[in-house]
Amino acid sequence: MKVVPGKMAEAMKLLEEWKAILSRVEGAPTFRGYRRLSGHGDIMHTLVLEGEWDSFTAMATAFDKMFADPEWKKHMVKWDTILESHELEMYAPLPLY
Repeated sequence: MKVVPGKMAEAMKLLEEWKAILSRVEGAPTFRGYRRLSGHGDIMHTLVLEGEWDSFTAMATAFDKMFADPEWKKHMVKWDTILESHELEMYAPLPLY
């Protein structure tokens, strides 16, 4: 997520709210949050959230529950004013070893 400059403190507060709402969603994983220390692009305003789902089915089921929740909907609108952009990336492990 790329946070609008000057809005990082607000983003951190919203992450706490998001975490509380997400904790009530059955099947949702625990997420880890990261701030970039180096790399390409704007490192000062970038947040990364990482979570592991048991399956795509579990993810879709949890997303259906989240998107139907009125509190979740109200919360997500708050992000509109503080995010420049965001991306959803999905990764699968490689069977290297």
